[in-house]
Amino acid sequence: MRATIPPRSAWRGRGLVCSVLLLAGCQWQSAAFAPDRADVDAVRQVIAPVAVPMTRHRTAPAPRQDDLWARIRADFQLDHHLEQSRVQQELRWLQRHPSYLPRLQERLQRYLPYIHAQVSARGLPGELALLPIVESALDPYAFSHGGAAGLWQFIPTTATRFGLQRDWWFDARRDPVLATEAALAYLTYLHGLFDDWSLAVAGYNAGEGNVSRAVRRSGGQSTFWALALPRETRAYVPRLLALAAVVANPEAYGLVLPELSADPGFMTVDTGSQFDLARAAAALDVDLDTLYEWNPALNQWATPPAGPHRLHVPADLGEAAETRLQTVPRSERVAWQRIKVASGDTLIHLARRHRTDLDTLKRINGISGSSIRVGQALLIPSPGRAAGDPMLARQVSDGNYQVKPGDSLWSIAQAHGVSVASLVKANRVGPKEVLQVGQQITVPGMTSVMTAQAGARDVTRVVRYGVRRGDSLFRIASRFNVAVRDIAQWNALDVDRLLQPGQELVIHVNVVGGE
Repeated sequence: MRATIPPRSAWRGRGLVCSVLLLAGCQWQSAAFAPDRADVDAVRQVIAPVAVPMTRHRTAPAPRQDDLWARIRADFQLDHHLEQSRVQQELRWLQRHPSYLPRLQERLQRYLPYIHAQVSARGLPGELALLPIVESALDPYAFSHGGAAGLWQFIPTTATRFGLQRDWWFDARRDPVLATEAALAYLTYLHGLFDDWSLAVAGYNAGEGNVSRAVRRSGGQSTFWALALPRETRAYVPRLLALAAVVANPEAYGLVLPELSADPGFMTVDTGSQFDLARAAAALDVDLDTLYEWNPALNQWATPPAGPHRLHVPADLGEAAETRLQTVPRSERVAWQRIKVASGDTLIHLARRHRTDLDTLKRINGISGSSIRVGQALLIPSPGRAAGDPMLARQVSDGNYQVKPGDSLWSIAQAHGVSVASLVKANRVGPKEVLQVGQQITVPGMTSVMTAQAGARDVTRVVRYGVRRGDSLFRIASRFNVAVRDIAQWNALDVDRLLQPGQELVIHVNVVGGE
């Protein structure tokens, strides 16, 4: 869903580096789900056409009361255009990959009940509830080379347009509630603009401007099937319609849908203020991992200071969840706060202002000297947190980094979000000094401390990036916040050789790094 259209990957799953902390098991790369393949005529020479039923419904046994698929079917409103060759092509792909939807069962159960409930509450076509499957395979951490993120794949500009917060603490594009609200608002707007759901869905993919121009160029042929749209969009709408056709009548295609309950898997509770997730987990008597799994929008160890002051928690916790959180005194909800150094600040003044001691302040932030700079981010322990506190002790001990083979000051700085100059100053080394394997490097600032937290946010996804004219390894590394040497290693590249336009690179991106 973009204003401009960086090409999406195909429906086919690709290998991902999975977060052991947050997601159990390896998951497919999300984006669209059909592989690149030849045009329809070429496909027909190889694959015999399937028998595509021309009716969308048939008599079936009465569904269970809580059967989610039955509820989605009941809200279907669109013509699935089964006579269209592009829809048949996508149906053939689904038939050749019968395990596709069953492999998504855990994600489907996690998010689809909520998404469908919101679609249904607005009176929108039930088919729209399936759109995040096409967009992201329902992976909240899905990330495209064009910068789209979340279940609904918002790019930054469209996220800003629809009020989705993105900062160091929080990325609302990954929040299942906020992103769904924004996506349905956008789709409703697009339908009002085009008065046609196929064009609205096309506009969600290609941008309303591209669809509007295609309509104007068509000479009055305003149906989706008659428009000259980008190749990706020409396949995008048929993918949704093919998926809806399978959900409407899976037996007709020899497919079995995974069993899904309509019961919501999560509920949203008000926290009233910023909350350390470790403290929230203790109050709720759940694993910390569980809170991170249900709150993929969080970039850091706590909810944002300025909100939203809420958490998604497992539905089975019931109404008592909010009461449990409210019983934690506000003064005990966060062990530290993050500030930025202002003009005139010194470590001594900051320690006094925040009622802590200088040694604790320096050790938490990995500062060996006494100098700080304007704009530098520091962690400040809450009043009364002593240097011997177990939580602070754990953070302090993790302020050092042990050099590994291939490391340099530049790569360490990139990995921890600090400058080379700060590493040089903190460790009293030369900017081009060769580091020794096993050497201990002090990393100033808070990023290394955050990584040491039990709730560290490190979720990696594989992005396939097509090299563009003028690209260099340094430019690409800067765009994705990774090291040049890592890109070279992932792709077996010689760093001294020029990249070629059209060359495809594999890049492992931590998608929760914050803004």
